[in-house]
Amino acid sequence: MNNTGSQAADKQSSAWLNRRSYQKSWRSKIMNAEINEILAAKSNGKPGLISAQARELLNLRRLPAMLNTPQIAVLLGLAEHDIPLLIAAGLLKPLGNPPSNAVKYFGTVEVLEMAGESAILNKIRSTVYQYWRGKNAGNAKPHRSRNGRTRQGVAK
Repeated sequence: MNNTGSQAADKQSSAWLNRRSYQKSWRSKIMNAEINEILAAKSNGKPGLISAQARELLNLRRLPAMLNTPQIAVLLGLAEHDIPLLIAAGLLKPLGNPPSNAVKYFGTVEVLEMAGESAILNKIRSTVYQYWRGKNAGNAKPHRSRNGRTRQGVAK
C-alpha cells in the first residue's frame, strides 16, 4: 500500500513538474516575442515589425464598424500622420461632423472598399508623396555651384 501510494505521489509530482516546465516554456515564448521579432527583423529585413496593437487589429475575425485614425493607418499601410492629409484632400471622410480637435472615426466598409481599389490607392499614395515632396522642397537649402550661383539665381 505504501508502494502504490508513493507511486501515485511520484506520478502527481512528475505531472506537476511537466506542467510547470511547459508553462515556463510557453511564457518564455510569449515574453521573448518582442526580442524574437526584433531578431527576425534584423535578419535580412524579413519579416517587418509591426506594433502589437496593429497585429491585434489585423488578426481580428471581424473588424469594428468604426475605426479611428491609427487603425485606418494600419489598414491602409500608412503612417498615422498621413491620415489628416487624406482628409484634407477629400479622399477620406470622417463619420458625422466632428470638430477639428476631436477623434475622427471612419466607416470600416468604406475604408475596405478603398483598400480594394488600386485607383484609389494610387490617389492616396500620390497625395502623400506630393505633400512630402512640397514639404521637403521648402526645407531644402539652395544648392551653390562653384561659381557662386544657385539653381534659382545668384546667391546672396
